[in-house]
Amino acid sequence: MWVSLFLCLVLAHLIADFALQTSKSCKHKRDKKWGSAYHYSHAVIVIALAWLASWDWAFLWCALAIGATHFVIDIWKSYREDNVIWFIVDQLLHAAVMVGVAWIWCSMNDWSMPFEIPAKYVALAIAILVCWKPANIFIKLTLKHYSVNMPEEKSSGFNAGSLIGDIERWLILVFVLLQRYDAIGLLIAAKSIIRFGDKETTKTEYVLAGTLMSIFIAVLAGVMVTIVK
Repeated sequence: MWVSLFLCLVLAHLIADFALQTSKSCKHKRDKKWGSAYHYSHAVIVIALAWLASWDWAFLWCALAIGATHFVIDIWKSYREDNVIWFIVDQLLHAAVMVGVAWIWCSMNDWSMPFEIPAKYVALAIAILVCWKPANIFIKLTLKHYSVNMPEEKSSGFNAGSLIGDIERWLILVFVLLQRYDAIGLLIAAKSIIRFGDKETTKTEYVLAGTLMSIFIAVLAGVMVTIVK
């Protein structure tokens, strides 16, 4: 039971932390630290969505606890370097709070999924969101961590690679759920037709590393959905 509540809270977290946050607000939070108004407005959104995800008026105090800890963790992270290590630690801390809240609440109350929605549907929504902005951010920071540099022409303006990556991950997610692993192979083969000149090693490495990470994330997300009952 607590796992279902945890999934609902994770979905609310992904909406608040990624779908409803912009690069501008995240940069302002890093630059201004606790003085950024975005920290406070974001905490309010987290509280509201966590409360809504539970669909239980009595869950308010738990939603407040999630929002308060989210606020503290975000303030703490704003003083850390913007890299993949702290990104992972930040998300793990948020997840730990949600696990604790879900377990404690369900051990004290008889909670059930709102509108009897199957937990698998919630897991699917989570997988779709994970394959979007969180995956893009994680891949970008990981490539930066390993000094796989972004090609100069992609360093500003619209990044078509992000859009291609989103579509690629969503397609792979569909193929995994349909158990059409052969289609994944065809998709990988189709991308292999991309060829760069001998002088464009940086672009080749960037695309190859990003593609492999993108495939891994999408397959993992799909597998996680399949194991949810």
